[in-house]
Amino acid sequence: MSRPTTAEKQPSSVSRRLTLAQHKLNLNQASIPIQSAAGCNYTRVGEPLHHTDTHNIVIFGEAGTGKSSLVNLIARKDVAVTSSDAKGCTTAVIQHETWIQNETLKVKLFDTPGLDECHRAEVPDKKARIILKELVQSLVKQSDIHLIIYCVQGKRTIRALCSNYEFIRSQVKWKVPIVLVVTSLESYEPDMEEWWRLNESTISKHGMTFAGHACVTTAMITQYKVTEHRRNQSYDAVCKLIGQCCLSNKTAVNTGPSRGTIHDIPSK
Repeated sequence: MSRPTTAEKQPSSVSRRLTLAQHKLNLNQASIPIQSAAGCNYTRVGEPLHHTDTHNIVIFGEAGTGKSSLVNLIARKDVAVTSSDAKGCTTAVIQHETWIQNETLKVKLFDTPGLDECHRAEVPDKKARIILKELVQSLVKQSDIHLIIYCVQGKRTIRALCSNYEFIRSQVKWKVPIVLVVTSLESYEPDMEEWWRLNESTISKHGMTFAGHACVTTAMITQYKVTEHRRNQSYDAVCKLIGQCCLSNKTAVNTGPSRGTIHDIPSK
């Protein structure tokens, strides 16, 4: 048997430099806690978060807008804890993996603490913004984020939506598509899309640009004025929105549309 040469025994100088660089990157990565849907496992944002066919989606918005209910709508089962009042019930970043579009697209949903809570809340606004900022920046740094969903309630004024939109846009610029999902529209007539028809021009005038939108209800069928038809419409609209945005953003890098334009994906 031939004896190994010196080159076979020792890594090249290039290999040593690459290994050292990777080690430094791992040390510098953010380490905010992410809770699994099971409620007991934590990972670091520096660790691999998905397989190559999984699309990471961050859901954010004010407390009580229905972010966790939106997770349950997408998963088609109760995987996230929800609350019936305006107070937030999500106190940490919680991740949920599920399949959509007839199990052809795997997504990981990051449910985040609600924004705009008072200083006495379990997760005050300042802390919630820090958590959201660190999560998004870490995922962007790893090219590991495919979509951001801004979840809002239909009863909120458009002006009230601007500050949180500007906050998240400042974190990702045009690298990641941001879409708008409007909840609590079960009573809108003739259809839930009426909210968009009434507010589209005002949204544009306030400088908010989205890669798409969905007008939905996340309420359960047992609740007042919630029909199975509208619940199914909502599921289809959100999944179509996610599918189109994620598949067009496979590399998790996006230059974004020109400012002032809105590319909408209507829910029928």
